[in-house]
Amino acid sequence: MAATKNNTNDFSQPFGHFTERKLTTQDIEKIDYLPGYSYRIWHNDTNQGFPNHKHPALEIILCAKESYSITIKEETFKLHEGDIIFIPPMEEHFIQAPEGGERFILLFDVAFFDYFHSQDQVLDYFSHPKVLGINNASHLYPFVYSGINKIIQLYFKNEEMNELEIYSELLKICRLMCNSTEETGKEETSTHSEIYDKFVRVLSYIETNYAEDMSLESVAKTAGFSKYHFSRLFKQYTDTTFYDYLCTKRIMVAKKLLLTNIPVTDVAFQTGFNNLTTFCRCFKKYTGYSPSSFKNNHSGIEHIRPEDIASSYHSIDEGLENQ
Repeated sequence: MAATKNNTNDFSQPFGHFTERKLTTQDIEKIDYLPGYSYRIWHNDTNQGFPNHKHPALEIILCAKESYSITIKEETFKLHEGDIIFIPPMEEHFIQAPEGGERFILLFDVAFFDYFHSQDQVLDYFSHPKVLGINNASHLYPFVYSGINKIIQLYFKNEEMNELEIYSELLKICRLMCNSTEETGKEETSTHSEIYDKFVRVLSYIETNYAEDMSLESVAKTAGFSKYHFSRLFKQYTDTTFYDYLCTKRIMVAKKLLLTNIPVTDVAFQTGFNNLTTFCRCFKKYTGYSPSSFKNNHSGIEHIRPEDIASSYHSIDEGLENQ
């Protein structure tokens, strides 16, 4: 799930603090974008709702805790923890907040799309509300969620050049959703190219969420395959198994963390292992060292050599070349 106030994250505005909401007599909200930018993101944990209004921005809401109700025209969408909604520009809507809960509200000026030939396609796609639910069998959800969560983290870090990464993530989300047949009701026939694209997204998801609890079954479901078909395709495209690939990624990160002052137990949990015993067994399998031995023998080394990385971490392109 996206970070909430239960974590140590600081969700105060990076600069240009928000003052107040301003509505015209036509209930059009004048968006208080971050000064000099074309977007604004809020972490919202109040129980105050928002009356009927509209704005020229594309609005994205990620429900981080409890629930949140949005009524667009005469249709009400109730978001639960992890759910995402895209509200079209200039679409009247009002919001009802529960007593508790948290959510992130992202607003993007759609004038940004004026620079692209695909402007009409994107704006047409988002001319109707789009909802992605965490509990739905959506292959889009994990990738869209991952992109939105990254945008949120980049925004509140407020580091130099973050603007480029934020728009890069937004464009990837738009491309993924606009190219998807998921909501059209058409039966999707997977060509070689489409399967390749799916696996690129799967590997991207693992890269971003390796520390989360994930299983073969859950990732196969989000990719739109049975676990048996997914296992065969994963081996075909990566020359390794799903679990070997995931464990190798986790061990790569663990190696770097072990070169710091982070205790071994903390490294285990930060890299997705549920207990220290499993972490130690897996680490020794892939490196030949126990975590403690690796930490002691490699202390003071600033970089990990490429040859230290497990050889089973293959490039997807190599698998494709052999098709």
